[in-house]
Amino acid sequence: MDRGLLCSRAMNKYLLWACASALSAGAAFIGCSGSSGSVTASGGDAAAGDDASTSDATPDTAADVPATPQHVTFSYKPSWSGVKSVTVIGGFGQASDWNAMQPFVALASDGNGGFSGAVDLPPGSYLYVFRVVGDAAAATPDTFARYAIDPTVSAYGTCPMQSPTYDKNNPNPCSLLTVPVASAPTQHHVRGTVMVDGHAAAGYLVVVEREEAMSHHFFENRATTGQDGTFDLVVAPGMHRLQLLHPTYLAQTDAMRDPIALAALRRAISSSFMVGADVTVPTPDLGYHAYAKFAPTGDGGALPADFTFGDGGARLTVYGTANMGAGSEIGDPWFASAMTANGTMAFDGGFNTKQANETAVKPGERYFWGVENVDRTDGGVSWTGQTMVFPITWH
Repeated sequence: MDRGLLCSRAMNKYLLWACASALSAGAAFIGCSGSSGSVTASGGDAAAGDDASTSDATPDTAADVPATPQHVTFSYKPSWSGVKSVTVIGGFGQASDWNAMQPFVALASDGNGGFSGAVDLPPGSYLYVFRVVGDAAAATPDTFARYAIDPTVSAYGTCPMQSPTYDKNNPNPCSLLTVPVASAPTQHHVRGTVMVDGHAAAGYLVVVEREEAMSHHFFENRATTGQDGTFDLVVAPGMHRLQLLHPTYLAQTDAMRDPIALAALRRAISSSFMVGADVTVPTPDLGYHAYAKFAPTGDGGALPADFTFGDGGARLTVYGTANMGAGSEIGDPWFASAMTANGTMAFDGGFNTKQANETAVKPGERYFWGVENVDRTDGGVSWTGQTMVFPITWH
């Protein structure tokens, strides 16, 4: 069994935290506050979470199990605007399991920004994710769809191959519901302020993801910074990380952005950190002014190539989009160099990361390139800043 699922079935919440701490290097925080959404059982306590994760999937005796299915309520409260629908898909012993077009249950708006729906489930353990459609910040706001694990639940397991979120290269997590549903975890606020060139930055997209040591990072929720640059997201105890995304991140493609005019990073990604209390995460400044030094762009000429980016303490990154689906933009880099102190790096055309869909550059195919660096801030949380990118094609 995968360690993530073993952690999710720890015998009590203190063992769950100990397991998570043993698997991760994040800072621990102790305390309690906050609440948002849940998975609940009628007549029970509330959301499945750190205590739900402590329940063994197999009860000790028949007396521990209700004779009939329990009425379970799923709920999800997005922290962004424009959501049109939320559905639950997963492994529930149905013919339509993991079918996004035939969800296990469609959640209804609760009139307060959240979505909920109830079903009857027999005792057992169930992996699931939410499919959330709609985002006002996206280029296609009514149809933009994403999958999310439950931010109110600490328990998780590795998604099976049938899941639409399965990735053969990365063990993506799915939320784990155990029926009978145990008591809810206390949820906590993750707060911070986004700054650009020393000033509060409104309109930035802030994503919170679950990232346990033996599990790939995965989307939980997102917020948009206000005029004061602040954000506030609520999650269950566990290891999490943040992404700070430029306001154009969902509305424009990578080829559409003008890095020199925007003078900012494309995104910044934090290291994972333990949430066990309310926490304010220190964030890096997202202003960036070295784009005019980037070369070559557009026509890359022949390989091997020498890149110049005028930014010491950074690494060269090259991205591809081939075989990633129609309309795909860059994801993780296909090539990442070692850190360079002088802002120059040679590239022979070979890719070196597991995300690469090709072993080497193909002449005439469009790629993108940029740089990234690691900037450590206060509180033991480090950030990787990624620049906007320039298109490039080699002969």
